[in-house]
This record gives sequence, structure tokens and C-alpha cells, in this order.
Amino acid sequence: MKVIEEIVVKDLWWRYKDRRKWTLKGINLEVKKGESVGITGPSGAGKTTLCMAICGLIPHEIPGEMKGTVKVSGTDTGSMELRDIVRNVGILFQDPETQFVSMSVLDEVAFGLENFGYSSDEMWRRIEWALKIVGMEGYEEKHPLELSGGEKQRVALASILALQPRILVLDEPTSNLDAVGREDVFSAINTLKERSGTTMIIVEHDTEELVNLVDRVILLYGGELISESAPEEFFREVDFLKERGVWAPQVTELYYKLSQSCLLRCKLPITFDMAQRIIRDILNDRKISPSWLLSEKPVARDTLDVRPVIAVKNLWYTYPDGTTALQGIDLVIHKGEYIAFLGRNGSGKTTLAKHFIGLLKPFNGQVVIDGIDVRGASVKELASKVGYVFQNPDHQLFCESIEEEVGYGPKNLGLSKSEVKKRVKKALETVDMFPYREEHPFSFGKAERQRIAVASVLAMEPRIIVVDEPTTGQDMGLSKAMMSLLDCLNKKGKTIIVITHNLRLVAEHAKRVVILHEGKLLLDAPTRRAFAQSELLRKAHLRPPQITQLSQALRDIGFPSDVLTVDEMCNLMRAALSS
Repeated sequence: MKVIEEIVVKDLWWRYKDRRKWTLKGINLEVKKGESVGITGPSGAGKTTLCMAICGLIPHEIPGEMKGTVKVSGTDTGSMELRDIVRNVGILFQDPETQFVSMSVLDEVAFGLENFGYSSDEMWRRIEWALKIVGMEGYEEKHPLELSGGEKQRVALASILALQPRILVLDEPTSNLDAVGREDVFSAINTLKERSGTTMIIVEHDTEELVNLVDRVILLYGGELISESAPEEFFREVDFLKERGVWAPQVTELYYKLSQSCLLRCKLPITFDMAQRIIRDILNDRKISPSWLLSEKPVARDTLDVRPVIAVKNLWYTYPDGTTALQGIDLVIHKGEYIAFLGRNGSGKTTLAKHFIGLLKPFNGQVVIDGIDVRGASVKELASKVGYVFQNPDHQLFCESIEEEVGYGPKNLGLSKSEVKKRVKKALETVDMFPYREEHPFSFGKAERQRIAVASVLAMEPRIIVVDEPTTGQDMGLSKAMMSLLDCLNKKGKTIIVITHNLRLVAEHAKRVVILHEGKLLLDAPTRRAFAQSELLRKAHLRPPQITQLSQALRDIGFPSDVLTVDEMCNLMRAALSS
């Protein structure tokens, strides 16, 4: 039987208008009907651009120069009407707000169906099905922009799923979702594929999920397709991938390090179950010695300032629509701490943090920042004490050049021109954006825009820095660079608060974890102690790093439940294998 190619990309070149460099360089790709293909690679590699070419936005809606062809179901997209392409190809972008056009969740999901003239009964059936799959039943009357970042992502996905396209292009579909949300969406993707044979293109930095979703993985780097193979072969090239900004699954990285030490010779696993099975076979049910267990270093409270920089007492907050987002929060943060706020989407993390900069005022209770009650403080007064980097950098960028953007805050503080210039230079050098100071912020990708937003905060020289989802949609290199930047600022005495769903980075960097659940403070503890509490994490809809889950699955043979990093697990395995 003849194999049908659903997508054929042949010698595709593309560069955006007014850009000298090509974003895509000679891409050749064939995707068979019903196949799932993963696309990974560093930020700026051309992943989103390729997705837009497949769904017809390039060349129909986006100005630029194109060479080569893209065919969908045998027809060149360049000769098709965009409306006809959209009927067959659905795309979900990384930033869901770019897709919203309606005033309610219900209208948003119905919008595409209405445009294609579906009957009322069929529309309702599809809307209910799509909202159920993404876990957004009951939100029909909410305005999309009132939702949390993760909830927005689910609504955008529901609006695409409702159309039930033959080809589904997902550009970082879970970048704003919590662990349970990611599982729900990936489960929905698998269900859709199994039931309807939908062809999938999935762009994803989370390789631990990608291995279970796709038949094949391609690596884009510098606009070129440089690697292509089945997941079990693709992710075993650990060093090759790391050099190009891609994370291999933690279990694969573990076995790779052990094989480099000549302690283990086996085919590198890419899945959790495979990794656990190999360890059990190798150790043959030998118990891990108690002397190898990890010990937690107590928090050195005597090194912290006696007076807290943030004090929250019995904080309650209710939004105008009646949603109670915070319920009796008590929290103390001292100078120089490095804290991660964790919790599922809508748990209250961002709501709590916005009180620190005066964007929200307590409904009941008190928030004191560096001795100042936020109720009586202006946003300008708090801005000199707390710097806030929003989850979406576009919410705080509005100037015509990067230099002007970063200098806006210090200028408003009434500082001299020479002081503003000095601060701008220092901040941009810190985030490696100084050479581009005269460029427009929106001429760069989201990762670079996020660094510009960080620089605009650093230029204010606040004592406290709050960063909301600093690594969303960023590759391994940029994620590590961002967290290393925060590490450096913390060592210089800055108090760091990170709001994130990336528990791997929390394990590697944060010293303390604050977990919120349904507006309440569920846990406040050192990171190692927090991540060892699997039942509590499950209640909060959180999943610890894959390597922590692996050690917890092996508790019956003596492994500790509080392993945080691949290196820690590697040391335990070395001790076991050499005994």
C-alpha cells in the first residue's frame, strides 16, 4: 500500500522582511499521514517559523522572502487560500493571547466553528468535548484575559481541538502549564491521535514528555535541519544535543554519565520505566547502604537579617468576579533568600507576588515590604524596592529602543543622565544585550525580550527581584543562563523569588520552596525536604524532577526520597556499583 505524505517541505528557505539573514535554510521534511513528529532545538533555531510555513501563515500573512515549497495533502500552500489551509491545519502558538478574539471562553472555542458554518448541535458537542479534554469545563463565561497563563493555554488549545483538523501543529503547547495540566494536554493529544489518526507536529523543549508522544524527532539548529531519527536513537546523543541547547531526559543523562565512567555498559534508556528496570536488574535487589543517603543542610537562619524584607500576615484577596485567590497567607522572607513559589495554575502564586509591587492591595490582612505597608505605598515607591519581571515580557515593554526601555525606570526615579546611562549599561551587560541597545525590543524573540525585561528591572537596583516563569519556552542554554544570572544576583545579596513550573531548575537552584494550593499556603520548607514529600506534592498537582521520581520509585531497595539532581543520583549509583 502506498504511503501518503501529509506534509512535504522541499528546500525551504525563508527570511523575514528587513532581515539580512535567512531564518530557515534549505529545510527538507516529509511527514506521513497519522505520524507524530517532534521538533526541538535552541531558541531562535527556526522552529516557530517552520510551523508557520506548514500552517500557511508563511507566506500568506507574514511578509518576507521564501524559496522552496510546502505541500499539505499534495497541494502547494502558496497556491491555496489561507481559509482552506486552516480547515485542515490547526496551530497552537506558544503565547495563547495572540490567538484570542472573543470576550468569553465559550465564544472563543465557538469562533472557528461558527466561521466554518457548523450546526448548533455539532458546535455544542465539539465545544463540550474540547473543554472537557483540556479541563476547562465551568469556565465558559470567563473572559480569556482574566485567566491564568496556563488556563489561557488550555482555552487556546480547546479552540483548535474543536475544529478537529487533520494536521495539528503545536508550538510549545504546555509551556505555561503545571504538571497535571501538561499531563492532561498530552493525554488529549494522544487520545486525538489514536481516535482520529491526526498528523502531529509538536515543538517541545520538555524532552521527557516528547519521547512518549512522537514517532520521530528532528533537531533544528541555526535554521537548518541537522539531525533526524526515532526518539530512542535521537536522545542518546547526549553531548551532541547539550552542545546545541537541548535537554536529554534526566534518566538518559544519568546513564550516559555512568557509562562515561565505565561503571555501566548498556543501551541508554530514554523513558522512566526503562531506567528503573535497568537499575533493578543491575543491583539485583541489593540494598543501598544508609551511609550513601543524602543529608539536608539546615537553613542558616543566623546568616539572615533579623528584620524580614517581606512580611505577609493573614493575607486574603478576592477578585472583582468573586474568585477568592488567597486565603489567610502568612509568610516571612529575609534578605538574601532564594525562594521558589510553586503550585498549579490558578493556585495564587502570581496574585501573591503582585501584592509585593502594589499592583494588588490586600482584601484583608497585611503585606509589609522592607518596613513599608503596601496599602499606603505607591507603585513608584515599591518599584525601588521590588523588581518584577512578568511572565509575558510584552506586558512591560513599550519603548522604541532597548536602551530607552531599560532607562525608563531609573529616569522616572529622577536620577541624573550619567547615572541612568551607567545603570543601563550595567544592566544590559549583565543580560548580554548591550550590543543591541539601539534596536527595537520587538525585533527580537521572546527569550531575548525576557532578558530585556530583566535588564529593565535590574536598572532600578531593587533589593528584591521577582521573576514570573523566567524559562517558559526557552531552551536549555537560555534557561540555565537565566537561572545562573539569578544565582549571581543572589550571591550579591539580592533576594530572589522565582515563580515557575520547572521543578528541575528549582531543584538545582532554589534553597526554599513555598507551595500554594487553592489560595492557601500548603508548604514552606527547604527544597530538599519539600521535594521528598511525594504525597503532598501530588495534592498540589506538582511532579518533582524525573530524577527525584526515579529515586523515590526505588525506595524499596534503599534509595533516598530526596535526590534533587542527576549528579546526586550518579554519585549514589557509583557507590552502589563499586561496592
